Amino acid sequence: MSLNVASWPAKAGRIWLREMRHLLPPTLYFFCAFNIIVHTTNLLTRSYWFALSHFLTATLFALLVGKAVLVADKFRAIDRFRGAPLIKPILYKTLFYGLVVMLFRVIEQLVHFSFDSDGFRVAFREAADAFNWRRFTAIQIWLFTCFLIYVTATELSAALGPGKLRKLMFGPRS
Repeated sequence: MSLNVASWPAKAGRIWLREMRHLLPPTLYFFCAFNIIVHTTNLLTRSYWFALSHFLTATLFALLVGKAVLVADKFRAIDRFRGAPLIKPILYKTLFYGLVVMLFRVIEQLVHFSFDSDGFRVAFREAADAFNWRRFTAIQIWLFTCFLIYVTATELSAALGPGKLRKLMFGPRS
């Protein structure tokens, strides 16, 4: 047995660390974005600035979106406009991520329905009756806007090269 062969836990640790490095930026971005949206909405509609349940919902949704970005980046279709003018991959990825997150939201609701004590059909009927198109549309508009900002930043960073955007944003100006 060779000494250069890494152990299984070491390999698993490297894979986990690589995935976390990929997952952390979108999750942190969406954590901040969603909580800003929740807090401003609370201020405008409820006359208070903090509700723990809304904070936790926004945080869990940020985790869901971060995971959706991680999953969507595994598809070859995400790089369809590689090398095209930046507007094309930005708009394409924004729509792609938006559709993946919408699919995740639907699947999450279906899983929730499947565990309902009254059964899937009753839970689905109740959810359909309570469905609010205004809320759904508002969430989709905010998701599109948040993804547009996120994808624009990531595409600009990729176009400039590794570390260049960080240097431009946080480094000294000449």
